[in-house]
Amino acid sequence: MQQNSLTPMKKLITVLVFASLVWQVNAQKVHPFTFRGTVYELNLADSSEKNLKDVTVEVWSGDQLIHTDKTGSKGKYSISLPKHPKFFIKFMKDGFVTKTVEVDTKGFRRAAEFGIVNLDLEISLFRNQNYLGVDFMEYTPVAIARMNKSKGVVEWDWSHTDDVNARLKGIISANGQ
Repeated sequence: MQQNSLTPMKKLITVLVFASLVWQVNAQKVHPFTFRGTVYELNLADSSEKNLKDVTVEVWSGDQLIHTDKTGSKGKYSISLPKHPKFFIKFMKDGFVTKTVEVDTKGFRRAAEFGIVNLDLEISLFRNQNYLGVDFMEYTPVAIARMNKSKGVVEWDWSHTDDVNARLKGIISANGQ
């Protein structure tokens, strides 16, 4: 009868080396998250929209700026990034009110294992008329997206968006528009 020649310490080292190799292989399979869409200029007087070029699109994770890009001539953008726990996508252009979208990636992990995760996001910016109180848009997301793991789809927090829109509508109305 042959005895196992590995001592408990050698077994532990072998397990740790194997675990490290598995982690390295899995770490190489990081699939990017792709945010893409179109930015429009919203005319508040008649609700018409047109494509808006040269909008700065910043992607933040926590307090770290991880990517900056600009929309093209037709207002389109596409950004692919490695996974972060939460993204804040900020859309900015001189003379316009800034808008931010929050994307909570908890639950995206399983979807990301199967390939690239795409989030199509269209957004409308409107001209800044120096409205009193509109500065809350600098730090409040206009929309929040989360992955519904059981359904395998991205869901938007519509009640949050409705609250932000109602607040914004009140500000615009109070400023005489």
